[in-house]
Amino acid sequence: MKLYHGTQDWRITNIMREGLKPNNIGIIYLAPSIEESRQWGDGTVLEVETGDLHLTAFDDCKEWEILCWTQKPIAPDKLKEI
Repeated sequence: MKLYHGTQDWRITNIMREGLKPNNIGIIYLAPSIEESRQWGDGTVLEVETGDLHLTAFDDCKEWEILCWTQKPIAPDKLKEI
């Protein structure tokens, strides 16, 4: 499944080298569309191939918000700058 992650342009080089890292509780925030992912960062968007990653959305999540639960970064080969 392809989802999207909004970020800042200055972070792209590091993300594409080290992968998309989860926050301190193991969450990466993703959105179902490019437009919705632009709510985060400066308009820079990554397409993320989620594969078999654990995805969820709770009742109290915003409609665009999908959570990816992981303790390790999503590998650079699963990412594409849009």
